Amino acid sequence: MKVQRWTVAIGLMVGTGLMVAAAPQKIDLSKERAGRAPDTFEPIVGSWVIAQDGGDNVVMVDGRPWVASKDNPTKLLVQSARKLYGTSNEELMDNAKQFAYYPVALLRSVQTFSNGTISVKFKTVAGDADRASGILFNVKPNGDWLAIRYNDTENNVALWEFHNGMRRPIKFSDRAKPFMLDRAAYHELKMTVDGTKFNAWVDGVEALDYTLGSEPGPGRNGAAPHPDMFPANNPVLRPPVSGRIGLWAKTDSTSYFKDYIVEAK
Repeated sequence: MKVQRWTVAIGLMVGTGLMVAAAPQKIDLSKERAGRAPDTFEPIVGSWVIAQDGGDNVVMVDGRPWVASKDNPTKLLVQSARKLYGTSNEELMDNAKQFAYYPVALLRSVQTFSNGTISVKFKTVAGDADRASGILFNVKPNGDWLAIRYNDTENNVALWEFHNGMRRPIKFSDRAKPFMLDRAAYHELKMTVDGTKFNAWVDGVEALDYTLGSEPGPGRNGAAPHPDMFPANNPVLRPPVSGRIGLWAKTDSTSYFKDYIVEAK
């Protein structure tokens, strides 16, 4: 009887994706068609399309439509957001204006990511207001998320959260050690989650580490932190990480992405 119980328990773990380790999953873009929206990623906000670069298929976030719609950014909250979260999700719609400033595309093949590694190669192409490329994770049903990104206008890496219609910084890389990256080349952005431990790297160099669920420090000029920065008030900040994953950008950024790899732990 004990053997049967353990067998059932292991079977449930496999069925719910709770196994301790899994083989790395590299997202194959070779069968995608240039000029069309990607099949592997679902565009939620912004303009995402398959492009070719050096003979390779890449996922491109195109910031030019954002510029044309910047006076009314809610236009960029595409209908796929309603399809994904449901037309009854008023909270998402209430957040639409701020949500629209951050183009995101969700990976279709992974419904929940908790612990493990995500990496992607990115190349900065263009952007006047912003040139940001990032990994989206811990996406909640109401559209809240976490993102780790590299910003070519600031030459830094930052961990951000989005909650209650606003994006706020959690932690920046050391501003005294900027990442001066060649815009003509691809670079690797990698993140790991191990329980409450979060780390991020650029081209193999550690950019930041953070303990998820930490209480916030003082705000700018020593001001009290915003209430939403306390994990008790903000589910997206409370460990464990559990949500969908994908790609992230900002406003008019145009970037190429390829070699997106997920390794669950």
